[in-house]
Amino acid sequence: MSSYSTIETTKQVLLSAFENNLPVLPEVRAKGLEYVDFLGDSSEPLIPIVLKAHESFAALKALEGIIAVALCKERFGLDQDLKASVNCNHAALFPAMSFLSTADDLPKWNPEMRKKIVDTDLNHVYSNVYRRMLTNIYRTKEGRFYHLHASLNATPTLEALGLPPYDEERNEYQAAQKVIAEHTQQLTTDELEAIIRTIKEAGSPCLTREEFLATSHGKHISSKPLFELDQLESTSPPLKLSPDGPNILSGVKILDLTRVIAGPVITRTLAEYGAQVLRVTSRNLPDQSYYAVDFNFGKRTINLDLKSQEGRQAFENLLEDVDVIVDGYRPGAIAKLGYGPNDLLKRFAGKRGFVYVKESCYGEGGEWSDRSGPGWQQISDSVSGVSWANGKALGLEEPVPPPFPLADFGAGELGCIATLNALHHRLTKGGSYFTSISLVKYNDWLMSLGSYSEPLWNSMVTAHGQDIRKLRHNSNFDRVGLAAISSIQRLYSHLWNEPDFLHEAAKTPFGAVKTQSPVVRIEPYKTATRGWLNVTRPAGYDHPPKWS
Repeated sequence: MSSYSTIETTKQVLLSAFENNLPVLPEVRAKGLEYVDFLGDSSEPLIPIVLKAHESFAALKALEGIIAVALCKERFGLDQDLKASVNCNHAALFPAMSFLSTADDLPKWNPEMRKKIVDTDLNHVYSNVYRRMLTNIYRTKEGRFYHLHASLNATPTLEALGLPPYDEERNEYQAAQKVIAEHTQQLTTDELEAIIRTIKEAGSPCLTREEFLATSHGKHISSKPLFELDQLESTSPPLKLSPDGPNILSGVKILDLTRVIAGPVITRTLAEYGAQVLRVTSRNLPDQSYYAVDFNFGKRTINLDLKSQEGRQAFENLLEDVDVIVDGYRPGAIAKLGYGPNDLLKRFAGKRGFVYVKESCYGEGGEWSDRSGPGWQQISDSVSGVSWANGKALGLEEPVPPPFPLADFGAGELGCIATLNALHHRLTKGGSYFTSISLVKYNDWLMSLGSYSEPLWNSMVTAHGQDIRKLRHNSNFDRVGLAAISSIQRLYSHLWNEPDFLHEAAKTPFGAVKTQSPVVRIEPYKTATRGWLNVTRPAGYDHPPKWS
């Protein structure tokens, strides 16, 4: 397969991103590839999936760099030939970050890691095998497949299925799956879907690409660009940022209202550009706290209860200086508290502009956009056809979850790009902007890129086979991810030891942390050490609630 080039395919993928009405300013569209250099060519993609995930992340990182360079030129008035540098192999490791990061050399799945983090698993989903195993693909009565999800509280779905919320006798992987499977196989796919929609929890039938595109939502999503941009008002003056910098987003203040993966990835990446990121969480809300080890780099973190008068007052004080709000909660949740984009438009009228970033599973508009249940990466994979594509490529007549949270990291990267783009509009034209991204749109785009050729895929399966051939529809998220990371480390161990790929923080509240360094390099305006203002920390670490 020596004739294959991941860089050349990445360039084609990048061009495809521009073709579907990408809402960028003319300079970005005109310059495109002139603003980025690619490194790290490979004759075979790193990620063991038949879809072009490797190239999709390299292309998105390049798009991030292109818009960042344009923003940099606008801010600093630069005329020189400034370029972003993207190593495609480094970019391919981006969605594997949480499997590669360590604290005192411990990976996140090591039981000792629990001693290092603040426990935010309030509903015992991730510490209880039986409850955790709800998140899996299960067969239904007619032999189809449905992806259930424990979300951040497994109780509503377990009880709706007629199962006890806790079952301490089934504390082993297969035993827990077996009892859940016995119940799903008594229901048709439509019956199971009706249950999930009624209780407003997470779940989806496993659809093929063709089935997804036949739905009204599939048609809607496939007609949309990778991210959307709406101008909320045009009277606010252009954003003023100091020409002294030193980084591209120095002085930009971002409120991070997100949990789990996709949303925190957005703000972690924006923090690489020197932005002041303040992550707001609540002690009353569950989360997957082990992700804080890698996703909280560059951030200050505070706890606020936005349903209390004290919490609301502190939050509103922070709003007085905010430039960007990133919202990763269920559709309408933040608006119900009075802090949605229309509320902020009224609050800031005649004062200044802002950017509101909405990350969701299903996206804006379309039949499924107002689903009040939580959206998760696994649900996006199932509904969009990714899981079926993966299973069939492995020679199976069943869907198999893809390696790594591709849709989460894909949507997170799109959120970073969309934010940089909206800030470029603010810096250039003024006004306020609403920009949105979704997990389903990333997957729709990934599927649209097509599969690897049969010879290339056969070569990849031969190389990765001992780790990925054992996977089946009921291989849960962790097992699929661990199989893929085991394979990548076996085949490409030298990559994770590349100094440019690895960031080490010797002193953090978690201990000595090793994580992925920023993929996009724009010298001298963006580097890991100059960009990140803070080392990683647990949720609610900083007091009192202020920007710095």
